[in-house]
Amino acid sequence: MSIHHNSPGTGHHGLPCAENPILRHLESYWQSLRHARHIPARNEIAPQGIDAALPYAFILQRVGPGVARMRVAGQKIHELLCMDARGMPVSVLFAPNSREQLRALVETAFTQPAIVAASLISPAQKFRPALSGTLLLLPLRDENDQTSRVLGALVSDGATDDRPRRFDLAPGRAVRIDTLAITLASSQPAPAPADVAPQKQRPDVVRPALRLVIDNG
Repeated sequence: MSIHHNSPGTGHHGLPCAENPILRHLESYWQSLRHARHIPARNEIAPQGIDAALPYAFILQRVGPGVARMRVAGQKIHELLCMDARGMPVSVLFAPNSREQLRALVETAFTQPAIVAASLISPAQKFRPALSGTLLLLPLRDENDQTSRVLGALVSDGATDDRPRRFDLAPGRAVRIDTLAITLASSQPAPAPADVAPQKQRPDVVRPALRLVIDNG
């Protein structure tokens, strides 16, 4: 896995998500919320801004080093997993041999904090063609001004079927990491203990602004 670090203002031509209009739109919207270079807040995200990215989008909550759960997720994410994605770790979208690399990228997005984008591949199997995709992670602030949330999206280029898809990081493709030029209000909070009370681990309360992102069933 090669890493491409960008300084603010440098170009991204040829890097993951650079040519994808859905992901470009999602990142442009996130950038538009960066008042005075601060990271946008989770409660600023509205469906009219996300637009076409809604089916592919999710919001992660950090629950430990490199570990994050999907608190809301779009319909395309449900279809990739063939199940309701809410509450599931984002690692469930990845093959076991790629999960350590994913953990490192997720932790980078939260703690540097940084924009992270990576090219993905779901290898071909019997009667199933290969499926390529792109992952984008954009940090968000919570109510305590910590980057414990991430606005993300996974866009793939083919049809899903009735079996779950798992992705690997695409070999030979650069991973984009743009460290953000900000100073956090304070250090990142310690991960919640495994036996934390259930009410503290529940998915985010669904705000009206995000009703289009999730499948309420």
